[in-house]
Amino acid sequence: MAPGGRRDSLGRGARERIIAAAAELFARQGFNATSINELRAAARVSKRTLYQHFESKDELIVAYLAAYARRGPAEAVLLREDLAPRARLLEVFTALAAPGTVLPDPIVAATAEFPDPAHPVHRAAAAHAQRFGSHLVALCREAGADNPDRAARRLVTLYDGACCRLLLEDTAVVIEDAYQLGVAVLRDAID
Repeated sequence: MAPGGRRDSLGRGARERIIAAAAELFARQGFNATSINELRAAARVSKRTLYQHFESKDELIVAYLAAYARRGPAEAVLLREDLAPRARLLEVFTALAAPGTVLPDPIVAATAEFPDPAHPVHRAAAAHAQRFGSHLVALCREAGADNPDRAARRLVTLYDGACCRLLLEDTAVVIEDAYQLGVAVLRDAID
């Protein structure tokens, strides 16, 4: 029992601290290069507490990807009701430079670090990517695209390509190029 009679066997906010530490370390070092000991130390939890919340590092990565997919910058843009569908489709590119974004998109990075389609991290990343693509299809349809599936597929290709290029090049140039190519895709699909 903690002081005051509280029971804090897992530590107050430990799960959130672990996921926050994972986000920072995974962005800086990658998934495979980040050790459990580094995660534990950054989250300020014992190894036992970490394993009480996540049975394995893979399970932690899957939880982190799920949290990112719910609260990441692209998802935030796609859910904005104050923007027209076409604007939301284009703003996913500028969201790649949102404040606090250190890794362009961990979903894309996870598929690169875990290429085996049977691996749980790859499966989780693929499922999140599928939901993202489906969301783009719905927005393309809402925006009036004559072939929403094709337009969304092209936008996803641009988005994923921009994520990869952001690992190598200047952010502003990559985002501007992706944005302008997105404009061309939507012009071809809608106008």
